[in-house]
Amino acid sequence: MSRRRGPSIRVCIFAAACDVAAAQQVLLDLPGDAYGQVYLADDTADGLPLTAPERVQVNRVRPHPGSCALADAMSGWAAEWLPEGVGPVGDSPTVWVLPGATTALAAAEHECVTRLITALPSNQLIHG
Repeated sequence: MSRRRGPSIRVCIFAAACDVAAAQQVLLDLPGDAYGQVYLADDTADGLPLTAPERVQVNRVRPHPGSCALADAMSGWAAEWLPEGVGPVGDSPTVWVLPGATTALAAAEHECVTRLITALPSNQLIHG
């Protein structure tokens, strides 16, 4: 596999348990020097492991009554990676919101979803 030249790609992937296969495919398609986060909503203790580039951290988030674990994760991630008052820049991360995560986030009606949509250029937000 050839290595990507230039700055490494910054990524974030939001996925529900039903998105594991799709998340794994996205991770396999990333260059080896990619870095970022995966947030996988998974309430099972024995979830399938995901293979990711060395600098991509896989986080399993567990649901809590009365909140959407993915929305909470997205809020925290956006606060760090998309600070208020900073417009889109060329090194903005590419974000995947996979179909199961899209459904969970839409049901949560959380303000972080709107912020993510307005902060990222359309070619850097991939959702199902």
